[in-house]
Amino acid sequence: MKLPDLVSSIFTDSNHRISMVLILTNKTKTARSIYEVLPKKLSCKVMTSSTNVHDVLSNEKIPTQLVEESLSAMGLSVLNSLHDLILQVLGENQYNSGEKILAVLAEPVDGIVIFDTSSLNSNRLVMIAHEHQIEVEVLNRVMELARYIGFRGREGHPVGALFAIGSVPKLRRFSTQLVLNPFKGHSDNRRTVVNTSNHESLAEFAWLDGAIFFNARGVASDAGRYIQVPSGVSSKPGEGGRHLAARSISQLADCVSVCVSSTGIITLYSRGKQRYSVRLS
Repeated sequence: MKLPDLVSSIFTDSNHRISMVLILTNKTKTARSIYEVLPKKLSCKVMTSSTNVHDVLSNEKIPTQLVEESLSAMGLSVLNSLHDLILQVLGENQYNSGEKILAVLAEPVDGIVIFDTSSLNSNRLVMIAHEHQIEVEVLNRVMELARYIGFRGREGHPVGALFAIGSVPKLRRFSTQLVLNPFKGHSDNRRTVVNTSNHESLAEFAWLDGAIFFNARGVASDAGRYIQVPSGVSSKPGEGGRHLAARSISQLADCVSVCVSSTGIITLYSRGKQRYSVRLS
């Protein structure tokens, strides 16, 4: 059975309960053929690593988003990366827990996978934390701090921030201190992100130029660190300097970085790749 026919057969059942369809392909014709068999009012997005496909489909008013890693080069590993790819496209505010998402793979292999969004919610940060041997609560609290900054801003104005979590010696190796380190000499209890009563102080230091570094236990070690982006590494379309720095340090220091943009977007990077993004409402 051809892929469009297989997709169409799912929607012949009135109880399919699919709330969104994501199509992974680098072929314009394939994307069109699948898009045309979908129910007209169903939310859909094409995920492609081809700039040409993205531009053509966008001009045809078919919702399309570029993904960072080449789909064609992923091979069967795309099955292991589906979770991250979906979060890369959706973030956390474009679906409700318990909904079902149909992922249609047309690149590099053909097939369909149905995701329950409850699993996306429960696993989105746990997996990343385990990969980097970071305590899950630490990553959750850093994201909570990022939301606090993103929502509140400073003196009524939107602001950005940058955090990195990992081996402090590695983080320092690829950065330079811009100001006197405000955390020097303070106890761990006063510097830990796990204690939410510290978030107000951490937010104040986050607004300094540069990044705040945390170790794997969530204790802040440095603030005001300038990330040394290697020569030859350039920003991607729509990527500002803070995002470039976050992406670079996550790869150089094999760590997790979290970038808060002044436009209200929180982006998490791991080993040089965007793993999670959410726009604050």
